Formats: sequence, structure tokens, C-alpha cells
Amino acid sequence: MTTKIATVILLFTTCIPAAAQSYRSTVNEGNEYYRQQDYDRAREKYEQAAADDPDRIESYFNAGNAAYRAASDNASADDIQAALQAYEKAGTRMENTAQLAQTLYNAGNTFLQAAEKGLENPLLQQTAGGQGGDMRRQGYLHAIDMYKRALKLDPTDADARYNLTYARKKLEELQNQQQNQDQDQKKDQKQDKQQDQEQQDKSKDEQQQKKDQQNQDQQQQQNQKDQDQQDDARQNQQEKSKPEQEQKMSKQQAEQILRALEREEKALQKKKRAKVNARANVEKDW
Repeated sequence: MTTKIATVILLFTTCIPAAAQSYRSTVNEGNEYYRQQDYDRAREKYEQAAADDPDRIESYFNAGNAAYRAASDNASADDIQAALQAYEKAGTRMENTAQLAQTLYNAGNTFLQAAEKGLENPLLQQTAGGQGGDMRRQGYLHAIDMYKRALKLDPTDADARYNLTYARKKLEELQNQQQNQDQDQKKDQKQDKQQDQEQQDKSKDEQQQKKDQQNQDQQQQQNQKDQDQQDDARQNQQEKSKPEQEQKMSKQQAEQILRALEREEKALQKKKRAKVNARANVEKDW
């Protein structure tokens, strides 16, 4: 990027009034500090000269150049703002087309520098609503506007045309970058939303599984309780019927014993009858 900054240094040799001599002396002191690259002290002298004679343009123009140079060295938003204000004051007082074109060109450079460095100067904050990315965008837009206005006044200014092309290119890059960031942000938001939904679905599934497991456990507990009650009822029934069974078994045993005794009695009677018969058949012994 071309960074041509023209400093107006007017040296008068004609006889001029004392008040004008004081103004010129102060401007010359500022010019000397400017040559020494002491831009802060140069700006002080130019602003002092402007206070002495508010209608003279060179003090404003040179003050803008000094503030611009200071901003280049210090990356100060205050210096950027001071440069723009000084160029505006100079431009409103200029009747020379070439000088006005140069002032617009320098203002374009100032806006371009603010955009390049991302300086949060009040003018860009006001036009951009305080957003960092938009402030850079506004800086490029203002720079483009200044270069275009300068070229209308001086179409032969190659530096203004080059800087206009450069600012347009940087603006396009910035817009593409912001567009990609917006797309990435939307993508991230979509992914976050999807992850949140998946997490909610997972939580619902886990809660349903937990609820189903609780229901299953409760059902198993109820089934076990019913089974235990059935077993208890069966055992109680068995306990109630046990004496009757024992009584029945004792009667059967008694009958078996009685029949056994009857058989033994019959067998004994049979033996007795057989013995009597045997004695009756014995022959006499003479």
C-alpha cells in the first residue's frame, strides 16, 4: 500500500503583518519538529497556530499529518481521531481543488490505517455500533469513499487509485472472513443444538430405562411376594391336615395288627387240633 502523506510547508518571503508573522513562526516550528519526526510536538505547534488564526488551512492540514504519523508509530485511536478532525477542518476551508484532493487522500489513508490496525476510534464506533469486525469494515468503507472523492477531483492521482484498489480488496477479504466466521458460528450453534437434543434424548431414554427397571423390579418383588404368600398358605394347609393323616395312619396300622393277631390265633388253633387227633390214633400197649 502506498502511504504518501504530503505535508504542506509554506514559506513566505514577503513582508507580512506581525500577527501573521507569529502564525508563520509557529507553523515553521511545527514543520521543524515534523522533519525531526517529533510528531507530538509538531502537532502542538500546528494546533497553536490554528488557534492564532483559525482561517488558515495549512495548520489544520499539517496537524492532521502529524497526528497520522503519530498514529502510525503508536497505533493510537486518539491520534487517528485527531487526524480525521484536522483534515475535516482543513477541507472545509480549502478552495484549491488539488489541495482538497490531497486532503481527501490523506483522510483515506487515515481510515485505512484505522481499519488495518483495528483501532477503536470514536468515529468508527459510532458508525459501526461498537462491533470490532464492523469497525474495521467501516474503516475500509470510509477509506474507499475518501479515495473515490479524491480521484473525482484529481483523476491522475495514481496513489489514490492504488490505495482504492487495495482498500476494496481488503474489504472483500474481511467480508469473506466474517461470512466464514458467521457460517462456522451457525454450524457450531447447530451442532451445539443437536448435541443438546441428543443429550436430552439420551437423558429421556435413561430415565425411561430406569423407570422400566423400577417397574420390573417392583413386578418381581410383587411376584415373589405372591409366591411367598402361596407357599405360606400351602404350608399352613399342610400343617392343618397333618393330624388327620397321622390319625388315619394309626387306624390302618391297628387294623393290620388286628389281622395279624387273628392269623396267629387261627394258626394256633389249627396246631392244637392237630395234636389232639394225633393222640387219639395211638395203639394200645399191651
